[in-house]
Order: sequence, then C-alpha cells, then structure tokens
Amino acid sequence: MKVLIINPPWPGKGFGTRSQNRIIKRRADKYLQYPLFLGYAAAQLKRAGHEVAYIDSIVQELNPEETWRRVKETSPDVIFMETTTPSIEFDFQDMVIMKKLTGATIIAGGSHVTYFPQDSLRECKALDIVIKREFDTKIVPVLDNLSDLTKVDGIAFRRGEEIIDTGEPELFDDLDSLPFPDRDVVPYKWYLEGWYSRRPFINIMTSRGCPYQCTFCLWPNAMYSHKQRFRSLDNVIEELKFVVRKYGVKEINIDDSNFTTRKDRVIEFCQKLRENHLNLLWTCNARVDNVDGEMLREMKASGCKMIRYGVESGSPEVLSKIKKGFSLEEVERAFKLTKKNGILTLGGFMFGFPYDTRESIEQTLELAKKLSPDQVQFSICMPYPGTAIYEEAKENGWLITEQWREYDMTHGPVMKMADVNREELRHILARAYREFYFRPKYFLQTLGNIKDFYELRRVTRSALSVLSLILFHRRR
Repeated sequence: MKVLIINPPWPGKGFGTRSQNRIIKRRADKYLQYPLFLGYAAAQLKRAGHEVAYIDSIVQELNPEETWRRVKETSPDVIFMETTTPSIEFDFQDMVIMKKLTGATIIAGGSHVTYFPQDSLRECKALDIVIKREFDTKIVPVLDNLSDLTKVDGIAFRRGEEIIDTGEPELFDDLDSLPFPDRDVVPYKWYLEGWYSRRPFINIMTSRGCPYQCTFCLWPNAMYSHKQRFRSLDNVIEELKFVVRKYGVKEINIDDSNFTTRKDRVIEFCQKLRENHLNLLWTCNARVDNVDGEMLREMKASGCKMIRYGVESGSPEVLSKIKKGFSLEEVERAFKLTKKNGILTLGGFMFGFPYDTRESIEQTLELAKKLSPDQVQFSICMPYPGTAIYEEAKENGWLITEQWREYDMTHGPVMKMADVNREELRHILARAYREFYFRPKYFLQTLGNIKDFYELRRVTRSALSVLSLILFHRRR
C-alpha cells in the first residue's frame, strides 16, 4: 500500500508543534523537534513492504492549497497524521479535506485521540481508525488487518455506523527489534533545536516511558506510560555508528523523558561512546535528584554538552502538589554540580498551575535567576486531556475555556489560579524571558562560555530566537 504520513497546516501565527512535544505550543521560530515516532513509523512501514511518502506543511511552510495539491499527487491508499489537543479542530478539518481528495483510509494517532478515541470518530466522519498511545508499533498490524481490525488491540475504528474500541494497547517492550527511524523519508535535515552547536544534528531515543508521576506531563500519561522500557546500549551505539557513517552526524539530542534514571546505564553509555571513538556532542533530559558528581564527570568526558532539567516552580508547595518529588535544595545542588563539571544547563519553568499565586510566580522567576542556567524554557501549564492535572481541573471546575485551540500557550492560562487572573498572566512568557536574559550577570556568564566559533554561533542564534519569542508573546 502507499502510505502518506503528514503534518498538515495549522493556521495561525507562529509555528505549531504537533510531533515529539510534551509541551505543545506555537513557536516564534522554526526550530522544531525531529518527529521520532513518525520516523519510526516510516521505517516499520517500509520494512513491511509499504511505499511511504511524507509531507510536513509546518516545517516546509506549505500553505493549504500547496499541501492539498501534493496530497492529491501522492494518491495514497492510507493517510496517517499525529494529532494534538490545541490543533485538533484543524486536524479534523484537514482529515475531511484529505478524505474528499483521495478517498484514502484516514488513521490518527497522538495524545488527543488516545484520550478521546470514540468521541474523535464520532466528531470527524472522515476519520476511520484511531491508534492509541505509541502508534508507530501498531500501524503495521493495523494495515495487515484492515479486513478485521478486532484482531488489533489498542485501537478504535468505524465499522459502518458502529464504533468499535479494542481496549488499551499492549506496549511494545522489544525496542531493539525496531528498525532505526527512517531519516530519509522523514528528513533529519528539516529539524533542529535552537541550541545546537554542530551539524549534522539528530535526535534519538534510548528508552520510552517515565517512572515519575508529575501531574502535568503529557507523554507518560497519554502516550507511553510510566513504565520505562530501555533499548540495549549496544543497539543505541549501533544506531549512532550508523548515523555517523551515513550522515556524518556530529551532535545528538537524547530525547528520553529522563535519560539519567539509572546511573550504571548512563556511565556505561559514556564509556561506550569513548571506546567507539564516536566524538559526538550530546544533550539529554535529566532529573535533579538522580545526578551526582561521578555521573556528571563521565558525561562531560564523553561529550555531554548540556543537560535539560525540569524544575517547574520555585514554590515548595506547588512542587509538592504537582508531584515533582524533589526539593529546591536538590535543584540548587544539581545545577551547581553540573556547572562545576563544565556542562551547560537548561532549566524548564512553568506558570499557570491552579495553585499558583502572585507570590509563587515571583518565586519561580527569582529561582530561575538564582540558578542562572545557560538557557531557559518558560511555559504555561496546559492541562492536556490524559494528564492527572486535567482530571483534577475538571473535577474542581478549574477549566476556564472549552476551546481546545486555546491550549496552544498563546492565550494565557486555561485554568483558574489562586489569586491571579488569566489576563494578568497573558504576557507572562514575554516578561519572564525578558527579565531572565536581559541581566548583566547572564551576559557575562554567556560570554564566559564561548570557547570556539561553534559556540559563538550557538549563542548568537539563541539570542535571536529569544528576541523573536519575546516579541511573539508580547504581540499575542
């Protein structure tokens, strides 16, 4: 069969981020994450003998007319797209258009349809099949069983006027058996992180799932569960050797929800990188409560450039209510240790929790300045369907909008807060970025980190990105 994987238009200002994002939003710039699950899906479809085409209207900046022309020219038998909560209204509209143009079987995956599988099928008559949770490992079985989809667990589908749901999916454990993401069909060159230093640059995943219980985090709750499943390190190194040989890769981002869960595995990974002389710069996500000096020294010695830590709040009360599971003392210790070992830090902070007050918001801003990471990501907490905080917000009547499109982080918070109204926080991201980056201490810190031409380019690029982001959120 001919299968089209598509990221269709998402109308509005900025660049909408559907795939590979735990925090779905509109960006001011076009630094979009590589859609690893789409790359995995393409590889598995090709291995099964299907012909696969790919369109990303967001990163290719295709308008609707050009997108639909390309869809029609592709003439697919099957169309797959990943959906999100803030884009779902447009996603359904796009499915209707594509069904009329091609008559193809329309399959959707992603967090929103995972949470609302039957509702999605009822709301969008063009949608034929929903794959819940990790869609990449289910899409081939779905195509193999189109004549009797009841054989496939973890999906919902339309049979005449009837909607059938086959229950929860069984998550795939044998990650080593999966082919590597197809970075030719889903071109790796189209996607970059704003903080990269060297190209060619790619994203990889060495595990799926996250054992922690943060109430706001979308993927463990809606996509790949709280059970962390690991690839063998030999399999990971094999992939890295492959991409270095084929594409000349020089820098990677490890997009595991938490790469540092197991200290022994991290250290072994670092040793294998050195033993195989891969000479890669790399970045990962980590938690402040499971790094230590020994681990950080090994990471630095093997090429680790930066660690991203999710801090979220400067208020101990808020941290407790969102179940982060660590203290502010542990936060400060981890940032100090990381900097001491010569690794850059990126701190993630959030506003708009229903427990936020004016005081806690200022505490979060002040903590960001005190920690002074080399980069920050400020976000507004969005209670995406599938998360624990969404259920809590529904139960307590905290939701202040019924419009899914307002969950794109440009309209301000979508939950009531303790003593702050929505309008007061509408421009919080612009303010936070401005106050953090426009500090003399930060300028001096950044200049001190510039050791070569690559870092100078990274810093310059990041500065331009921050300026565009501040202007974007101020306008919105």
